[in-house]
Amino acid sequence: MENKALAREELVRTVRRDQHVGGGFKKITKVNGFDTENPDNAKQNNYVWSMAELGDYIYVGTARNIAYSILSNQIFGDIPIPPILIPQDVDYAGEIWRCKKNSRKKWERVYKAPVNPMNIGFRFMINYRNALYAGALTPLSPNLLVLKSTNGTEWKALSPVQGYSTRAMVEHNGKLYMGALPLSGVSAAQLFVSSDPETDGWTKIEFGETDKKPRGNIDLLLSFNNHLYVATALPTGFELWRTAGAEPQKDDWIQVVDQGAGDARNEHPWSIGVFKDYIYIGTAIEVAIKSIDPSNPIVAPKGFDVIRVDKNDSWELVIGGKPVVATQPTTGVRGLPLSGYPSGFGDITNGYCWQLQAFGDHLYLGTWSWNDLIPPFVPYIPEILLSRLANSEAIIAGINEFLSFFSPIIVEKMYQIGERFIGFDLWKTEDGIRWEPVSLNGFDNPFNYGVRILFASSEGKLYVGTANPFEGCEVWVKSHQ
Repeated sequence: MENKALAREELVRTVRRDQHVGGGFKKITKVNGFDTENPDNAKQNNYVWSMAELGDYIYVGTARNIAYSILSNQIFGDIPIPPILIPQDVDYAGEIWRCKKNSRKKWERVYKAPVNPMNIGFRFMINYRNALYAGALTPLSPNLLVLKSTNGTEWKALSPVQGYSTRAMVEHNGKLYMGALPLSGVSAAQLFVSSDPETDGWTKIEFGETDKKPRGNIDLLLSFNNHLYVATALPTGFELWRTAGAEPQKDDWIQVVDQGAGDARNEHPWSIGVFKDYIYIGTAIEVAIKSIDPSNPIVAPKGFDVIRVDKNDSWELVIGGKPVVATQPTTGVRGLPLSGYPSGFGDITNGYCWQLQAFGDHLYLGTWSWNDLIPPFVPYIPEILLSRLANSEAIIAGINEFLSFFSPIIVEKMYQIGERFIGFDLWKTEDGIRWEPVSLNGFDNPFNYGVRILFASSEGKLYVGTANPFEGCEVWVKSHQ
């Protein structure tokens, strides 16, 4: 197979030469993080974690202080937190903002979470029967909080189900389905359904007793080809299941993909989209190195893979290289990537294929890249090494002396280089095989480390919501052109 992958530097030159900044996307947030009156609060709106539309407005649910929370809770041990990631007045309460579709830059806050229960943001939002449903992440409460609004300004908490958050809701054959997640690790699949969550509450789907049923954390849901698809996360690699018929029935599921499509490191299916009669799925490892396997919680990073599935349940590799932990799927064979690109488009820091969205004649793909987390930690290398290496004081002292003088220069130079390639990637394709970059540097902002949302609205626009733990999130938009 011809290798279509270009060198990273050549890709950067191509994007700079042939395309405008953002590939036709325009920024519609006057300030990062929306809040023009309180810069510290704006910065804490790290992620456009969810997006939906109701009437004349686009709505955004934010995530608060994600990187700071991970580091301050010492998920990776007792390591320093760079000041750029530390808010002045820590506030974890999630927010919902909206913008009139034709006003572009005027955003207003329509909801601020109360202190209890702690709600660090809204991970998913959907318009179902002309009402918005927003699912929160409540790390201290196992009661999954979902808010409902029919006008966008008044929000009502619905009766909860067991779970800490949801990453997925979907309308299928007139009903609303929702996957519930544990706070960490892996649990049994939990799927709920309702025709009216406010009046009737949620009914838990019973999968049955056989092994032929979805298992693991339900990360994604999709309604396609008159089937409900469920994508789950497992330490042995993600799986994709579908209903045998139109509706979920006990012991009546068909497995479409198993064992991470040939690589157990593909634990999470974190993006899904339909494009020209194929289902596309992008993979991830949580925060690049955190496995959901409790016996092996920290693993080496890898770039994401992308596979696609046809209507006959046959899957093939689109983006991906040699497996890190090779598996033998029962549902298919991992071949060479159709695109010629290895995992992460050849960039190991592209840890997530975070979003996939069809728009016009193209399928768009947005990544999360951890390369912009490298410069802020350069000054702390000696401290980090000293905490992990025994009998190395002399070596660490030498490194410390070197960095104490040169680290400001190194960081500055890294960010100068970062103007070319640090930050998220945004790609597009017309056929699912040949891909071209739209941006390789976070829309010219090295602090934009992720495309957290790609949302195609009813008026024919594609919205991009970014993840930016340094400055606060951004929203960009593109029309059909």
